[in-house]
Amino acid sequence: MTAGFRIIDHTADKAIEVWAADIGRLIEEAARGLMALLVEASGLQPVQWLRLSSHEHEPEILLHDILAQMLHLVEDESLVPVQVRSGNCSPETATLEIGVVPIAHVTEHLHSPIKAVTYHNLEIVRDTAGLLRTQIVFDT
Repeated sequence: MTAGFRIIDHTADKAIEVWAADIGRLIEEAARGLMALLVEASGLQPVQWLRLSSHEHEPEILLHDILAQMLHLVEDESLVPVQVRSGNCSPETATLEIGVVPIAHVTEHLHSPIKAVTYHNLEIVRDTAGLLRTQIVFDT
């Protein structure tokens, strides 16, 4: 598989491992991973699409910023991401389209809340197969 994510065990928090051939797809898969930690989204249709974007000089900060913006939607806007569409991404710029629903419409589908995206051991590396890989830890 050239891109994807998996939820991994982490002591007190939640974490995902993400892999992809390029930074854009890595960010997209990380967004899907965060979404899987937040909500059981299968079958849910967005009522609105929002564009999230960031410009940073370090890919780890770029990734962190997009995921933090997704959490902001939940915490401050009461909107839950249920779908992700790729946008334009480069090593310094990321744009994703996130399909959202009001939190009140999906309370029975929500998982335990996530407080923040951490920088704990956040490093994007290229593996021997040429894929970019990272692990992202979320504070719960």
